[in-house]
Amino acid sequence: MTAENQATPQKLPVLPLSDAVVLPGMVIPIELDESEARAAVDAAQTAEDRLLLVPRPDGEYAPVGTIAVLEQVGRLPSGEPAAVVRAESRARIGAGVLGPGAALWVEAHEIETIVSDESRAVELAAEYKSLVISILQQRNAWQMIDSVQKITDPEQLADTAGWAPISTTTRRSRCWPSRMSWLDLSR
Repeated sequence: MTAENQATPQKLPVLPLSDAVVLPGMVIPIELDESEARAAVDAAQTAEDRLLLVPRPDGEYAPVGTIAVLEQVGRLPSGEPAAVVRAESRARIGAGVLGPGAALWVEAHEIETIVSDESRAVELAAEYKSLVISILQQRNAWQMIDSVQKITDPEQLADTAGWAPISTTTRRSRCWPSRMSWLDLSR
């Protein structure tokens, strides 16, 4: 179960993603080959290097996005402009607001996860973690095993599912708004 943080919404530029769903904890490169992407990155530089990554499959904005930090702006080896972003937290998209530059700006209401049964969530997370480590051992992915073993937060562990090769953009977008619903154990 999730709840919006009651803090003042953040005013952020939107970077629409037509072929990706980014989960908190992910660090990804973004090609700046479209004017919307360039405008969002330019605008983020006036907003403490923060922006809202929003899935836009089939041209329609999702109701939830990811607040991200702009880590670096530069060029790919091919010479094309690109940026590296680090996703931090989920946010519900609010009303459009005025902001500098050509980017679309919105109010971003950060979403907090509320766990109805903490002990059950920890139990399920331990079971999932064991499964992931077992799969990684079979693939001799020792560095990944070390990273997964360090994760103690059930929500952060659940977000690692987005890195799985079978986790396509379509699969991630289907579960994106309700992906923490498994933590609502009161159902």
